[in-house]
Order: sequence, then C-alpha cells, then structure tokens
Amino acid sequence: MKFKMNSLAILTAATLISTQVLANEWQGEANDAWLDGKLETALLLNTQLNNFKIDTDIKSNTAILTGEVNNETQKELAGEIARNIEGISTVKNNLTVNADYRNDDDDASFSRTWNDMTVTAGLKIEFATKDELDDTDISVSTDNGVVTLKGNVNTEAEKDLATEMARGYDKVVEVNDELVVKN
Repeated sequence: MKFKMNSLAILTAATLISTQVLANEWQGEANDAWLDGKLETALLLNTQLNNFKIDTDIKSNTAILTGEVNNETQKELAGEIARNIEGISTVKNNLTVNADYRNDDDDASFSRTWNDMTVTAGLKIEFATKDELDDTDISVSTDNGVVTLKGNVNTEAEKDLATEMARGYDKVVEVNDELVVKN
C-alpha cells in the first residue's frame, strides 16, 4: 500500500510539473484555453470581484473582459489581474461600469464562501483535537468572516478557550459567543 501511495504522489507531482511545461509549448486555441482557465481562476479567487458576472475570452494571447461591475476600481482590478497572468500579452477591458448595478451575489462570492467553509472546518478540527474541549458540544458557523459559536460547555474556562481560539484563527474578523455554561 505504501508503494501505491508513493507512486500516486510521484505521478501527481509529475503531472502538475509537466502540465505547466507542456502548457508553455501549447499554441493557438489550446494555449488560449489554458490562459482563459488561469484568468478565470484568478478572478474566482479575488474577494473584491464576482467572477460570475465577468466574462473572459482569450484570442491569440489577448484577454477580452466583458460584463458589468459596480465601479471603476473593480474594472481596473479585473484588468490588472488579467495583465498579471503570464502569457497574456494584451488586455481589452470592455467591462461596463454601472453605479446603479447591484449584484445580489456580491456577499456570496466564491472566495468568501470558500474562506468561511475553511474557517468553520478548521475550527471544528481544532476544537475536536483540544483536550480541554473534549466534553463540549460546540457548533461553529461562519458568515463573511464572522464566526458564531453555539452550544454547551462545562466551564467558563472552556468557553473562554473556544472563543479565544476562534478569535485567533486566520480570516476571522469577529466572534459571536453564544456558548452556554452548563452549570
């Protein structure tokens, strides 16, 4: 079994390394598709933009951005992200700025949702592995970096520990402590 795991790890690493090398050799539509994927990913991971409202197209190493954004800053940011993708030589930023545009999905961007899920999962794991919190029943939820702790703990010390662990966790902006001491 150890041999299979090592082989799998080597195969995965070789694939990731060779994909980048091969991508540098790709030409035409294959290269444009590779660049478009890189640009879509970069926009997806940016917390200031909703990539679902920005359309991208790559033609001969030129990025074409279309769609609608709230302000000039968002337009410039999207263009700058495209310019920073290795392999993109030109950016045609055709994004439309509409001050009245209200994107209902702004608060639910992929990167924010991903960060919230990561914080929730990470805190649950940390609580589960902390000996001092063994006999507690703590529920964790995260929304836009705000962590809410609910449930029962045995002592004030357990309550304080859980709250401080959450406050110190990466990407947490605030902690709502709704924990109840059983006694």
